[in-house]
Amino acid sequence: MIAAWLFGILVALGEPAAFNDAVPGLATATWLEVKEQTRCEAVHDDYCLGLYGFTIKHDGTFTAGPSDRGIKAEGRIEPKELQQLEESINQLSPSLSSGERNCDPGGLPGIRDQLDIAFASGQVVRVYDLGGSVGKVCYLGLWDRVRRFHELLQALLGRYYPVPFPNN
Repeated sequence: MIAAWLFGILVALGEPAAFNDAVPGLATATWLEVKEQTRCEAVHDDYCLGLYGFTIKHDGTFTAGPSDRGIKAEGRIEPKELQQLEESINQLSPSLSSGERNCDPGGLPGIRDQLDIAFASGQVVRVYDLGGSVGKVCYLGLWDRVRRFHELLQALLGRYYPVPFPNN
């Protein structure tokens, strides 16, 4: 409960606690939830995939939203998808402990896509950040693993995030 509260505060502030610093012991850390948050330019809010946030908890439950109207969609991903997510996080976690942030050119202004992992230790790690720095994609860890993790989250977002987002 406290970790979820802390996660919410850190996401609201827009900067996870452990993005720039080494994250000791993360190779064996238990994850609590992953969250993807996007922003789209020139797209109506209800059609921006991930604008209101998409969170998957370690038990496979997910929440899309809440929207600015307080509406959210909830459900559960398939067990096989949860297993894939856990495997991806387990492959990614050892490379996060270096704390080395890499930024590469890419991304268009006005588009934002951020992926955070909240761990049981209370640490929140932004592993992928498109648009946080204009014209750059920043990530923590090894690019191939981060890319695969992002692709998996994009697939889950595309499957479970409602578009258009419900009005009631």
